[in-house]
Amino acid sequence: MTRRLKLIIATYVILYDIPVAGRNHFSLGEDAPYRMKSPFKKPNWINNLQKKRPFLDLDPIVLALNCSNSARLSVAWKTTNNSSTAHFLFATVFDALVQVAQHFTGIILASVSTIIYIFIQLLRKCLSHVSEHFILQKVFRHSWKNMHLRCSQILYWPIFLQDTSLSSSVNVEYAHRAAIQKHALWSNIIMDLLMGFILGAALLLNMETICSWIFALLHYMTDAVLRSGCVWLMGVPAGFKLNTELAELLGMISLNAIQIYSTLWFMVGGFLRHIIQGLAFSGILLGFTVPVSIFIDIIQLATLHVTMLQWLISLIYSRQIQTVTSLWRLFRGRKWNPLRQRLDSYDYTVEQHVVGSLLFTPVLLLLPTASIFYIFFSILSSTIICLCIVLETAICIIHSTPYAAVILWVTRRQRFPAGLMFLPMSSSSVSTDDDAPSVEYRSTSLSGERKTDEPIHVHSVPLVSELNCNYNTLGQVIGPHYQKVFNGIALPFCKQLAHGILRGTRIPTTLHLPSSPLPWMHIGIREYWMLCRRATKWGRN
Repeated sequence: MTRRLKLIIATYVILYDIPVAGRNHFSLGEDAPYRMKSPFKKPNWINNLQKKRPFLDLDPIVLALNCSNSARLSVAWKTTNNSSTAHFLFATVFDALVQVAQHFTGIILASVSTIIYIFIQLLRKCLSHVSEHFILQKVFRHSWKNMHLRCSQILYWPIFLQDTSLSSSVNVEYAHRAAIQKHALWSNIIMDLLMGFILGAALLLNMETICSWIFALLHYMTDAVLRSGCVWLMGVPAGFKLNTELAELLGMISLNAIQIYSTLWFMVGGFLRHIIQGLAFSGILLGFTVPVSIFIDIIQLATLHVTMLQWLISLIYSRQIQTVTSLWRLFRGRKWNPLRQRLDSYDYTVEQHVVGSLLFTPVLLLLPTASIFYIFFSILSSTIICLCIVLETAICIIHSTPYAAVILWVTRRQRFPAGLMFLPMSSSSVSTDDDAPSVEYRSTSLSGERKTDEPIHVHSVPLVSELNCNYNTLGQVIGPHYQKVFNGIALPFCKQLAHGILRGTRIPTTLHLPSSPLPWMHIGIREYWMLCRRATKWGRN
């Protein structure tokens, strides 16, 4: 018996588009290294190590694809320019004109930015010596926070536009990400100013209508909601029989506070047009988020009497709850141990039981009256807090939205790859020279005869596939930016709000979203001017 073996070597061909700076690049995705190098779940690591399949590390391959062609194109461009004299002269003249235009543009932008820098620093220096500055900072904390963020963005733009790494000239993927991060600040400021201009123009054009709406809303909230609600609570609200003396006392206090505060705001109403004009011009000059934050502070000032009444009644309500709880422990023979945070047994005297019985009955009977007033003002206060939180969330969404990335995603999705994908191609669409049949010998067994070597003729099919990319969706592009800001904030806030309302303790009035990490700059005027010029040069890339 003879046996002839023939070794067939299959060639795998991958077709792909060459990565070009500003157009596309390849990426394995964010979780590809963790997915490829994930640990085994079995505890016997020796057996797992023996059974472990060798994975192909595609990271160096993808990096080489992104970097090699970019370097080759730059060398080829320089070689072509040096070889052609006419083209070289034209390119030299064009580069000179571009440099002159860029030089004058840099001088103008650097001068304007330096003037803004001087004005902001002088304003900050003057405010630091005013004693009322700290009070205004506490009262208008949302406005101060957003103004500080806007000033920090304006002062820090030359630092963000600096190109501090040499990888951007070779690595296409790094160049794409650096460009998105570089222009994210400018796009955020421009979109904010654009929305602020629209808001300011709308306020200025519809000032009379807005003033009439505000007066109607204030009149409705004061008369139809607050005063009518307090009078209703002083009677028999929803059929509940309340303590008449306590209900009249709380109702009169509430009505007096509402009357005093409404009188003060009636005096401030003469400046309403000036307030709307201030909001409009702040939106035009500083952006949409600044007038919205000022509006949040104005809402909190306009509803300060509701907040104070809710705090006062919650103080009474919480003390009644604590008193009833302590007296109930007295009847059960239990006492709270604050050191070990637990309930311990305790032998009370007869006098203590008698005093506890005398206190328990009136406190328990007065609890429904305070609860009704507390529920009413808690609903009003929670509504105001929810309105302010919605506006605060809108401000954070505007600040954290990557407008440059969204615009690039709409125009060129190739700049946001999410992984590699191999698409097999049919053999008919690929022309090869290996169409001749190859011979392969296979050993067969005939019945009643000896084994022979039978040749089998087969055609070799080329293994060709096309390398493509999966692209991120719009939610995957902007989702990480929102997750970085809002992650782990909503649930604790809801828990604190619900716990504060049920227990009668202090309730949160803001989400406490993270502020900008940008500090104020303290550098010389000449150094800042040079930074602005250099940033204008790099900002064109």
